[in-house]
Amino acid sequence: MVRILTVTDSLSERAGGLSHATMNLACSSARHWPGAEFVVLAQKDHSEIQAITQNTANLQIHLEPCFRNQIFPWSSGLRQAIAALQPDLIHLRGLWRQPSLACLQWKQCNPHKPLIVQTAGMLEPWARSRKRWIKSVYYSLIEQQLIQQCDLIHATSQQEVETLQALRIHADRIVLVEEGVFLPPPQSIRPSAGRLPRKLLYLSRLHPVKGLEMLLEALSMLRPRGWICEIVGMGHPQYERQLIQQVSRLHLEELVRFRGPLSGAAKQRALAEADAFVLPSFSESFGIAIAEAMSWALPVITTTATPWRVLSDQEMGWCVDPSLNSLTKALFSLFQCSDDRLRSMGLRSRQYIAERYDWMVISQKMAAIYQSLLTAS
Repeated sequence: MVRILTVTDSLSERAGGLSHATMNLACSSARHWPGAEFVVLAQKDHSEIQAITQNTANLQIHLEPCFRNQIFPWSSGLRQAIAALQPDLIHLRGLWRQPSLACLQWKQCNPHKPLIVQTAGMLEPWARSRKRWIKSVYYSLIEQQLIQQCDLIHATSQQEVETLQALRIHADRIVLVEEGVFLPPPQSIRPSAGRLPRKLLYLSRLHPVKGLEMLLEALSMLRPRGWICEIVGMGHPQYERQLIQQVSRLHLEELVRFRGPLSGAAKQRALAEADAFVLPSFSESFGIAIAEAMSWALPVITTTATPWRVLSDQEMGWCVDPSLNSLTKALFSLFQCSDDRLRSMGLRSRQYIAERYDWMVISQKMAAIYQSLLTAS
């Protein structure tokens, strides 16, 4: 039986959309291709997501013990764990961590076996500007070799494809396969008409790239009546404290509520009870949280630093410059919307996602790529 190994740094809630998307793709691929064995290998972390693996007997999850630290989490047995699993193909999701080194070493020992690298937005300009000196050294030592020696590079948006091509990666080595969502059943979508207060939902990891500080500043200027903003997710404890202090400094305690990380039924309730969604990121390769919110028939506010300009083009929300002024204007427009307009925007969003981003469709595309590489090898 063919064995497909997905390797990633973390399956923690702190890893945000990447951890959820990693498990969702693996589960969907395993169901689509029952004749193959799928394994997800991650370095052990805190607050691992609750993976749904029912009816997927051909899917295993391995968590390798890891010394977690802020500089470079390290698993002494990661390379050996990969070798022991004897994969026929590896799909690496994410860069800048030990899995890059371990997968590069595996490829050098197994040059005829396919390696796919998903850069996961980590080569976007904003991401590379963070800890620039350290990343430039690591890129020249590890990531550049990894990119050169892998068989295929997985991008999740046309925006990411263009970033990779700007780094002189040939188009023939890049494959575009978006992330997906599991569409909630229609009966889960609750009408929001007359429900007060209305809820603006942020649901993603808490990290500076997500624009949360800018969102709080915009809310402090508008202070809308009849609305609250729920912030769902987790991040580094120091950054979480910084956000809470900002809310206190701006006197937003009655407007902004931190709910921590939610999963399963609690996460679904948060989406079902929301009236709109916001993700004012400074950089996103895809933005799985946006697609998920749209599947729940929510109008969305995001920025042009994400690949979701279609929101404005097809009246499903607002896609604006990642600046305080532009975000404030978009929020003001949202807060003036009638129930009917919010509902029509949300329904268009849901239909758009249903036609393009169902996980079973995405997993079929990915399985075809796996099979093509395995046949060629």
